[in-house]
Amino acid sequence: MARIDIGPITLNVEEQGKGDPFIFIPGLVGLLNAWECQFEHFSDRFRCIAFDHRGTGDSDKPTDSYSTETIAADVIALMDTLGIEKAHVAGTSTGGCILQNLAIDHPDRLKGCIFTNTWTTADEYIKRVQTTRKRIAESYGPEAYVEVSTLWTCGPYQFRNTLDKVFALEARAKKTVAPVEVLAGRLDMTLSHNRTSELHQITNPSLVIGTKDDATVPGYFAEDIHKAITGSRLALFDEGGHYSYRSKPEFWNGAVEGFFEEIGA
Repeated sequence: MARIDIGPITLNVEEQGKGDPFIFIPGLVGLLNAWECQFEHFSDRFRCIAFDHRGTGDSDKPTDSYSTETIAADVIALMDTLGIEKAHVAGTSTGGCILQNLAIDHPDRLKGCIFTNTWTTADEYIKRVQTTRKRIAESYGPEAYVEVSTLWTCGPYQFRNTLDKVFALEARAKKTVAPVEVLAGRLDMTLSHNRTSELHQITNPSLVIGTKDDATVPGYFAEDIHKAITGSRLALFDEGGHYSYRSKPEFWNGAVEGFFEEIGA
């Protein structure tokens, strides 16, 4: 991992492999190593890149300027700094909202788009999930916020089957967690995100992945996004939870490989 100055802030970035650039945008917890299963799988033929969001991990943690549009601008600045003209991009959860901004505002910088376990705009269910997380952070502190977030994002089967990976990701989250005001600002940005009326403008080849048992972002949002993006492909798994790419990497990676084969990547 290396800290890279992109202009307005410095981001913690990891790269692995050679080939066409493939950028992975984490979700709200914001840690790049959430994508370890994808780095292992795709780095044999892609230049895999992931980063800690602003406000998370070992990236800078300003106390303001949190929106999905701002983090999308960070992605463009990172691409410019790394000399990347175009990239395949995968975004999960909040990262999928960030990818929506990129696909709408910067389509010329993208090749393929993979929207994973993400939403259009917060409905009553999302509002309750995120508001509860915010209340826990404000009432009990950052460490409690991390532990509750792990329950929602990992789900019971990852606790049962891959507990070592759950603990490893959670340990880094606790070690690098931001102050409460930053956590609150990042949660607020998830509630204010709304590009719903513009999703039809997305013309980049797109794959939408969701899971029916996702307790954080209901799977019906994957169907909504698929319907909104003309020509998109949909992979809706029966199980996998919110971290589908970690709990069922063979399903997620296989769906993406099939998508890449279709678009000639």
